[in-house]
Parts: sequence; structure tokens; C-alpha cells
Amino acid sequence: MKNTNVSKIGKKHILITEATTTPRYTRGWQFCKSLLDRTKGKIVACCRSPSNANELQRILSKYPERVQVLPLGMEDQSTIDALEIKIAQTCRRVDALFNVAGILGDGGMATPGPEGSVVSIDRDWLKKSLAVNIIGPVMLTKALSPLMRVSRRRSITLGNRPPTVVVNLSARVGSMSDNRLGGWYSYRMSKSALNQATKTLGLELKRQGTWILALHSGTTDTDLSKPFQKNVQKEKLFPVEFTVNSLLDVVKSINAEHTGGFYDWAGKAIPY
Repeated sequence: MKNTNVSKIGKKHILITEATTTPRYTRGWQFCKSLLDRTKGKIVACCRSPSNANELQRILSKYPERVQVLPLGMEDQSTIDALEIKIAQTCRRVDALFNVAGILGDGGMATPGPEGSVVSIDRDWLKKSLAVNIIGPVMLTKALSPLMRVSRRRSITLGNRPPTVVVNLSARVGSMSDNRLGGWYSYRMSKSALNQATKTLGLELKRQGTWILALHSGTTDTDLSKPFQKNVQKEKLFPVEFTVNSLLDVVKSINAEHTGGFYDWAGKAIPY
């Protein structure tokens, strides 16, 4: 991959979903922090309950001109609709969208997922997994895509605006080609669907100058992976800061030929 204008986010508007919970253990919060360090852009940090997001409120107080915290629940279409209106009124553009929110489960301690067997599949958990991992990101991309338009046709560019980008956090277990172990039904299916959405959106949105990627972060030391870390070799369990900055390096390096693709944290293509 080679550097393109996507790396020059500059004074643009960057939206991140699920940018809260414990800082050490969330990729969304780390994306917010790293993008503040690496760009001059304005960060719209979204979470379900901004009033309870203490760390985000601290960032907001430190960077009041650069950070906006807004409510968003990936299972709640009314919050997506309200966010669309708010962003259109206050920002009038979106230059990068990071769909970070996702659920996996805790291995049966408090949730049914991820399921080890077909007999463990629970209808409500399957619906929740699809709502958070695929339906929410797709509906949010739909809502914000008009604000990400760079060109009206392939030959007409709106000013000197560089390509915009959508980043979907997927997972290697969403690869059908790489599925050799089975299990984890709800998570695998939702991430496979997210990959299909990424591929399909890539074909359409490139016509308006928006590029889209599905990215695999590797096993990262977050709340999402914590119940499953005991069998992970120490050198393969990545600190969240390393993971997020590696993913941002991948985003920085893309060009039009990569849109709709699926890549890992090192920029290596993963088969769908």
C-alpha cells in the first residue's frame, strides 16, 4: 500500500462509534485519543450514554474546540436518525467514519455468545449480535454517506476535497475461507455480513469518492477479548494502543484499489 490523501485528514470531521468505557480496554476510546494526536481534525465521539462517559468528558474539557460527544446506540434507529440531523446541522460533512462498536459475548457466563455449538444458539442473542455488528453500522453508513460525498460523477470533484473513508472493524473469524474451527455462530455470521456489506458498499460508494475497508485488529487486550485471553500467546495479545495505531497506519496507506477490501492490522489482505 502507498500513502494517499486519506492520510491528510487535517481539519476534517471524524466520527467514531462506541468511543467509551474503560480507556485501557476499548478500541473506540483509543481511536479518539490517537486521532486527536495524529490529526488536526474534529472528533465526533459517539456512545450510548455521554453523561456517564467520564473519560470522554475529560477529553471534551481538554479539547472543547475539537471534540463533540453525541449519543448513539447501534440497536436504536432513532439515535442514528437524530445523529444524522445533528451532524448535518453542526458539521455539514463527514470525512472519516469509524464503525468500531461490536459485541461478542463472554462465553456463557452472562451471555449466550459466542456459541460453541449449534445447540447453544439463542434467538435473542443472535438478533442482538446482528443489530450491533451489522445492521447498526450499515444504517449509520447509509445515514452519513451523503455527507461524505466527494464527487457527483466520476469526472466531477466537489472542490479539492480528498477521498472520504469508512472503516468497519471486522474480525478474521468473519472470513468464510478461513473458517476451520466452526463455532461462534452469531459473531461469525454478523462479521461475515459486515464483510459483505463492506464489499458491496465499496462498489457503490467509490463512485462518490468514498473508500471503505473492513479491518481485523488481531487479538487485542480489550473487554471484548478478555474472557478468551487465557489461550492466547503473550506476544499475540496486542495492547490496544498498538492495535489502533497499526489500523490507522493501514487507513493512512490505502488508495482506490483497496476499497471494499478486508485487511489485518499489518495491511495484509484477508480472503472473504
